[in-house]
Amino acid sequence: MSPSEPIRRDRIYLALLLLLTGGPARSAPLPPEAPAVASSIWRIQVTRGQTSAVQSNSANVSLEILPGSTVEVGGNVSFGVTSRKKGYLILVDVDVEGRMSQIFPTPELVEQSDERDINLVKPGVQFVVPTPAARQRGFEYVVAPPTGSAIMVAILSERRVQLLDLPDLPRKLQSQADALSYLAAWTSELRVPDSGNGRLVSNNWSLDVKSYSIK
Repeated sequence: MSPSEPIRRDRIYLALLLLLTGGPARSAPLPPEAPAVASSIWRIQVTRGQTSAVQSNSANVSLEILPGSTVEVGGNVSFGVTSRKKGYLILVDVDVEGRMSQIFPTPELVEQSDERDINLVKPGVQFVVPTPAARQRGFEYVVAPPTGSAIMVAILSERRVQLLDLPDLPRKLQSQADALSYLAAWTSELRVPDSGNGRLVSNNWSLDVKSYSIK
């Protein structure tokens, strides 16, 4: 595997539709060949048998759903994330049917952005998604059916990571604790290529999980 090989996502499901202002809603999965992204974004690999003790939130990441944990279909929603440590944010939605998708940053946003660190969270400073740069490009989050209980996960990486190839769920994640346990165990097995020599190294991940209700 070449360390410069871009990450590609095969499919993406959204309980929260990512819309472009003035354009139609895109509810269909991404095609198998997603647009290539910057070569400085690394593919993440899982290394079995080398799992260290799970530390699910050593950076004290805190996720807030704005304006609240109850949202209505067709309404706009945003997310506020704070952390005690610097890191790179990934937001994962677990929809009503238990399907996971990365909603920030998306491959489209990474490709269009002129910023290298579009998902960098600074210590003690609230990071709001969508960011001002994303809003300027017309990105917003609009709540879509089906109605019911869903889960949002904030994943903070110590090393620079912008896209994850999420695993297929063996079962539906029923609760915040269920989602946190599963994703903490999964991220603890991920190895990230070192930016200097390309060798796979361990990484520190912090997670916070919030449930929300779609009405």
